[in-house]
Amino acid sequence: MSYVMKPRMRYPRVGYTSHAAVALLFLGLLILGSSFAPFAHAEPALTATVNVGTLPYGVAYDPVRGEVFVADFSSLMVSVISDTTNAVVANISVGSDPADIVYDSAKGEMFVSNSAVDSVSVISDAANAVVATVPVGTEPRGVAYDPDLGDVFVATSQTSGSDSGSVYAISDSTNKVVTTIGVPGSATGITYDTAKAELFVSTGNDAVSVISTTSNKIVASVTVGTGPRGITYDPSNGDLYVANWSAGANTVSVISDASNSVVATVNVGDNPFYSAYYPVLGEVFVADAGANTVSVISDTTNSAVSTLIVGKYPDGIAYDSGKNEMFVANSAPNTVSVIALGAATTTTSNTKTATSSSVAVTATSSVTTISSSAPTSTVSTQTTTSPAVTSSASTLSSTTTASSTSSSSSFPWSYLGLVAIFSALFVVLGGSAALRVRISRNHG
Repeated sequence: MSYVMKPRMRYPRVGYTSHAAVALLFLGLLILGSSFAPFAHAEPALTATVNVGTLPYGVAYDPVRGEVFVADFSSLMVSVISDTTNAVVANISVGSDPADIVYDSAKGEMFVSNSAVDSVSVISDAANAVVATVPVGTEPRGVAYDPDLGDVFVATSQTSGSDSGSVYAISDSTNKVVTTIGVPGSATGITYDTAKAELFVSTGNDAVSVISTTSNKIVASVTVGTGPRGITYDPSNGDLYVANWSAGANTVSVISDASNSVVATVNVGDNPFYSAYYPVLGEVFVADAGANTVSVISDTTNSAVSTLIVGKYPDGIAYDSGKNEMFVANSAPNTVSVIALGAATTTTSNTKTATSSSVAVTATSSVTTISSSAPTSTVSTQTTTSPAVTSSASTLSSTTTASSTSSSSSFPWSYLGLVAIFSALFVVLGGSAALRVRISRNHG
């Protein structure tokens, strides 16, 4: 019996081919992903600390002049910070114990509540001077601007001879009170809902009164947490964020303006006070006075997504849309923290640019001090050394590290990534085709 030896089939070695294809594919994805890295949102970073007056409280942003106005409670003045230099450019004397402040975009004026003397100072942002003083109710606190009516609404803690508070409406045309609306409990925080034409007022009975500016009457009362203070309106979802300040509360109540009911309660740091809306990412930044932090709430999930470390006892906070920054008033060290919400940048003063990671810059600038006697204010100008501005790129989060975004290179990295991916696919497909040809030949 004879045996016929069949030729031994030879299979191609495809291991090296597949390994090379995987390597090329991984490299392509890595290059392609890195090409889009410059467009990723950078972590918030503390870029400057500005010295202001004693016990800074309310904060308001002036988008026309690129300035931030800070009510210095115990200094009886308002500090004006340039967001270009992060330096104080003016100090304006107002009434006793200025608490809150709001910007009137139609008039280019700031309205400041003077809580100890029951009045509101009206400041022209063009002259940085007090142009009017308006008497209101007892211990005015929160202020809100209604662009539809051209009125500024002031929350006062108490009506004379009553345990209830009031909301005073000041016409920005006449700088006189045109309406008074009574609310139950001491009124503190206040904000205007542009979509509903309604005021939301936090009161001392752990509730928020909803006032129609059409009828000047309370249309709803919403029970919230203990000791509600600052309220922020989110125009993207029609929700109101109420900071519940009293010890042990440590929450933010979220009210829907569609139902006038609480739809969520968010845990934040100790003693939340004021807050500010960040439209770029749909977030609300809450100053936690007792925790020395700022809690960041996503308005999509209504949950805290990060915590930023700032100065001691942060109270007031305002968003600067021109610079994409948050300005936070720290009442204990008498400072304002500047938080960059995009790429981390260094602070530029009048005289030099701070380029190291921690640089103290003292700039010489002209500071104008204005007396509060309105409308004929006495103005004295002198050249002084402005408060020191400390630039720091240190991280603000206890869990994440701030990072700056570098500019993208001119080299077409995304194109190279696509080339690598197509090369990997070619190797894989080519290897598979060669394998089929060799197997068919061996079986032929």
